[in-house]
Amino acid sequence: MNMNYGFCDLCISPRNFEEQTLSRMLTELYQLGYETVAINQTLDESVFNDGKRKKGQNTTNRFVVPEPVDIKNLVEEFKGKLTILNRITFIFSDPLRTHSLAQSSALKKYHLYAALPKSQDAFQFACSQLNADIIVINTPRSGLSINRKMYFRAIQRGLHFEIQYTHLINPDTRKVALYYSHLFHSVGKSKNVIITSGAHNKMQLRNPYDIINLAALLGLSETKAKASLHWQCRFLLLKAEGRRFGKAIFSIVPLKKRSLDNTEETTSPVTKKKKL
Repeated sequence: MNMNYGFCDLCISPRNFEEQTLSRMLTELYQLGYETVAINQTLDESVFNDGKRKKGQNTTNRFVVPEPVDIKNLVEEFKGKLTILNRITFIFSDPLRTHSLAQSSALKKYHLYAALPKSQDAFQFACSQLNADIIVINTPRSGLSINRKMYFRAIQRGLHFEIQYTHLINPDTRKVALYYSHLFHSVGKSKNVIITSGAHNKMQLRNPYDIINLAALLGLSETKAKASLHWQCRFLLLKAEGRRFGKAIFSIVPLKKRSLDNTEETTSPVTKKKKL
């Protein structure tokens, strides 16, 4: 995977996955200053409820879990401009359903695996046991409670919590999104928080620096707001690579330290495992 991630939007969710639609959104993201983008596909646990198995019937989940969107042409079109990734978000209330997904060979074809728990049991399972990359909970009527123990258990396992700024733009979901954003801050000082768009079309996309300004309303300092679009995403993607290939990834790269006005100061080696 390309190591130059830049600003990241790790969740765009178009209504359809036609190449022309995706190309327009990716062009807009590139013009806004992003360098890494993940195309999100959602999967509900109901797809595994296909009725009782017939005696002797050989059933397999490989026909249930969708193949990732074919991005080969898009990767070629935006070569040298954007790093394009595939992401799957699994919506579930029964933790047992995650085992069905984990057994699918298609799961490893996705660069990112996000979980959207719909029940408290599912959320606790996601924090403590699920081998995923992202937990999404800032959705309408989620009704989930978060305590410090669960939060820090999740971040110790390398999980990240996601805030989608389209939920802040939409009046119907703004209250819930703000509630959970401030809960992340009060419970865990916003550690391992990333901000994505969750955009369905290019009209919902915003400039990274507009999002950094917006993050002040979420309890994030300017430094953490930038990290939520850049360095935290970088750590997340490295952790996701380790999940896919069954090992931890450590690497040392030169890091250009910058002041808040983006002025280069020094260059020093750091590891990817650095946490805010």
